[in-house]
Amino acid sequence: MSNESLNPSSLTTSGRLVAYSDSLKAGIQHGIEFTKLFDQLTNTKDANELLEASTALFNFQMDTDYVVYPNKYDANDYYLIFMSRLLELHNDKDAVLHSREDNLKADTLFQTFPSVDDTEEFHFEQRANQDGAFYVEQNSHQVIFSLNLEAKTMYFNSDTITKLFITEWSDKSDTDAITDAVDLFIQFGQYLVSDFDFNVDFNMLDASNNKKYILANKDLSEQIMDKLFVATADNNLMLQNMDEVQGAFLDLGNHIIFSLYKEMHADGSSNWVITVQDPEEQYSLFEIFNQFSFLKKWFLDNLDELQIGSKMV
Repeated sequence: MSNESLNPSSLTTSGRLVAYSDSLKAGIQHGIEFTKLFDQLTNTKDANELLEASTALFNFQMDTDYVVYPNKYDANDYYLIFMSRLLELHNDKDAVLHSREDNLKADTLFQTFPSVDDTEEFHFEQRANQDGAFYVEQNSHQVIFSLNLEAKTMYFNSDTITKLFITEWSDKSDTDAITDAVDLFIQFGQYLVSDFDFNVDFNMLDASNNKKYILANKDLSEQIMDKLFVATADNNLMLQNMDEVQGAFLDLGNHIIFSLYKEMHADGSSNWVITVQDPEEQYSLFEIFNQFSFLKKWFLDNLDELQIGSKMV
């Protein structure tokens, strides 16, 4: 039984003083354990030690009943440091970690991407009744991805990919700059898979040929295909009907095939899906929209029907 759990009224004056001293020592020792983990987080060159320290610090409660540390980072900051350090271990330095002085706690941490717009700031936030943390654009609080180090999961948010990457950023940066910044998010997810065997859903950023981008809307109006046909014809391409399923495909050249079709399931249910196939598996749906502006316009003009589903809440 710890001294903090003893009833002070049952102790002599001397016993109370000893219990007080022991509680202070325990609180200070607790702080020392924190510094060991923090040093491991900031200095280790080993990816597994990095994950171990980040996971422990996210759940670490520094304060005790007798020792309160006034200046401390938020739990979210340890996820941000983890992300920055993992990218650093892999020699990816396009994201810049900043600190801003905060009198109420340790410095506020955030990231920027100078290649796009260094006024855009990013950090992690926690959400009520949801595990892990959410990587967000600080002003709009748009969630780019969720991350749970303990469960080893990461999910990209299709909504933000559309609103931030495809729409807002395209108005202020060139295509290459946007691609470089988004590639960094993809690489971070790939490092989570290769280094720690995470389960990562890249959503619209997944370039594998077997990826099916499932539309949130289970029913599409007939006009969607008509509008796609017109858009492709205006760009000297031919939209072709698929033989075995309801849908159509488009040959974009260089053996890049864009398809939209209705996928039927054994239980009788169905989903509309988009697929992208190319020999080198270099083109995700996001990259298709970056490279082919007429498809991007068709997608955004009909977003209420074509929004990609997401595991994000």
